[in-house]
Amino acid sequence: MKRTSDAPIPLAVVEQASHWLMLHWGGELDAEQRQRFAAWQACDPEHRRAWQRLEHLQGTLAGVPAHTANAVLRELPDARRRQALKLLGLALLAGGSGYLAQSQLPWREAMADLRSSTGERLQRTLADGSRLALNSGSAVNIRYSASERRIQLLSGELLLDSGHDPAKRPLIVETVAGEIQALGTRFAVHEISGGSRVDLYEGELELRPRYAETSRLRTGQQRWFSAERNASVGLADRNAIAWNEGRLIAERMPLGRFIAELSRHRPGILRCDPDVAELPLTGVFPLADTDRVLAALQQSLPVEMQRVTRYWVTVRPRG
Repeated sequence: MKRTSDAPIPLAVVEQASHWLMLHWGGELDAEQRQRFAAWQACDPEHRRAWQRLEHLQGTLAGVPAHTANAVLRELPDARRRQALKLLGLALLAGGSGYLAQSQLPWREAMADLRSSTGERLQRTLADGSRLALNSGSAVNIRYSASERRIQLLSGELLLDSGHDPAKRPLIVETVAGEIQALGTRFAVHEISGGSRVDLYEGELELRPRYAETSRLRTGQQRWFSAERNASVGLADRNAIAWNEGRLIAERMPLGRFIAELSRHRPGILRCDPDVAELPLTGVFPLADTDRVLAALQQSLPVEMQRVTRYWVTVRPRG
């Protein structure tokens, strides 16, 4: 039976609580606002429950103190704040633990141990000798202890070459979908389509979804998994990690998919018109200059660029 504290919050109360949360994110309340806020909480137990849930979601579940989360949110643009508020509101309406808010709210990435911005790729050697690379727009926490080596992938994509650990501590990559334990490996993990895609290039992996059966991957295999299920095993795609060398490789790749990949490395909005999304594309393209890539597409395919600004581009049929 669902506990009362986990039950959904009524919509009207969510709207009121969201109003007060936005005021708190704006800074300290003045004396009149503090008095009205206290009166609002006191007049209905549902008001107190909603506020307690909001504090819990924005602080404890995100792994940071509530006052730290507030400080991060105050520095965010209005659009990101509205996104965060929407996610918290959805979590209140849905009830339960609010994992949606935990996994998507922006302070996780803002406070990550290592993060890359749009168009940036990072490479680091970790304390155990493992080599970690992050694709554009990715974030990880690195949690090494006496008992395990744990890397939390918060967003984006990583490539990991596991190092030899004399203490034989397990090396684990944690994602929203579950855990991936490395057994002397080179592999990539990409947060995509509500789950994690794993490409294994060397060694062996154990995949442990949160609510599904454990499975193994061997060299040359690929699998997508979510918290609830494993997809079928496919072939690992070596072209998929060309980003680590600053390249995007296409082998008869549909243009729509290519543009989606390229957009990860370019600020703003980059879209593909459905009328040209299935055009096949082959080539090797430099990620350091996406404008050059777009110009090359116009020369090799019957397409043109519709630019609202430099940061809003649509690839559409020529003419």
